[in-house]
Amino acid sequence: MRQNLYKKSALFVSSIGLSGAVFSASVDKDELANECKYLGASLSQLSNANTKEHCSVDVSYSGVMMEQSAALIKENRIQFALDNLGLVYRTLERARSNHECRYFSSMMMPYLEKADTLARELTSIPHDLAN
Repeated sequence: MRQNLYKKSALFVSSIGLSGAVFSASVDKDELANECKYLGASLSQLSNANTKEHCSVDVSYSGVMMEQSAALIKENRIQFALDNLGLVYRTLERARSNHECRYFSSMMMPYLEKADTLARELTSIPHDLAN
């Protein structure tokens, strides 16, 4: 009798733990998508603040790609989202290292770090939970 009770208790606890893990993975994925969307909007606003520099096109493009990554994450197209985040990182790095873009070069580092962090967090989501 007691052994049966222990088995049922263990099954109950493990099922709660498993459902919590699945739920938290979906929350993390949605949170990553929301962060991408927020950063994309922020980059677009930043590019609109100074349209005189030619780097504003790169910053604006990065914002659009970041917002597109958010949509891809929500659609479970993780590899495409990772490709977009890599493109965003390279584009922002080019804008940061360009000395002719003084306005943007000093502001790109936080966005670069966040794009890199988002890509690392996105790769840490297990593929069977992401799909």
